[in-house]
Amino acid sequence: MEDETIKKIKEQHIDNYRNAILENIKNNTNVLVDEDIMSLTRKPPLDSMDLIKGKFLDLAKKNKIILDTGELDKILDDYRKLVNKCLDKIKDIRLKELSDKVIKTKFEKTNDTIKINKKDFTNVNKQIKKLIKEQLSESFEKKIVKNIERIFVKDTSNEVKAKIISEITKYVNGSYQKQLLENVDIKILVKDTTLINGTKEQAERYLFTLNNSRLLNDNLGD
Repeated sequence: MEDETIKKIKEQHIDNYRNAILENIKNNTNVLVDEDIMSLTRKPPLDSMDLIKGKFLDLAKKNKIILDTGELDKILDDYRKLVNKCLDKIKDIRLKELSDKVIKTKFEKTNDTIKINKKDFTNVNKQIKKLIKEQLSESFEKKIVKNIERIFVKDTSNEVKAKIISEITKYVNGSYQKQLLENVDIKILVKDTTLINGTKEQAERYLFTLNNSRLLNDNLGD
């Protein structure tokens, strides 16, 4: 077989291999954001699972007041919608960072492969965590703090209002945010590991075909 023909076949094999990795990154990222992280930031299926609402109700009970739960639900829905606005950006950041590495990988030696290692996630995961943290704080201020008066009945004293606002702020910006980010870390770790292992499997398939195909092996192509 002509050397030029063999070269073109090998280049096509590399392109197919590279595109398979890029598709894995896309699918892995979509599941991470649209299913895993979204499961932590969207409205829980049961009221008993809504930690922020539960905290509000506990504080109301402790301070012996009644809250307008209808308004509270609306405020929390708006809060979560704003939090989730950062998810597309998270997806874009992860896709670009990891895809750029794959696209820039050069095949200079016969058995070169595309590698994705733990260190390749360090910067992207740092950006994701920073973005989520900022969005949580911004959403809390814009949708909960600025609208919190709506949940109080008319005879609620300013002292009680101030106390509840202080407590809910401490909770949301403290233990609630910490727990959510820890859960995000777990989701990310699972998907990062899955992608690393999937990339290794793709490399093994690529090398097996490269070294055993008559079309791709110079020595067997004649």
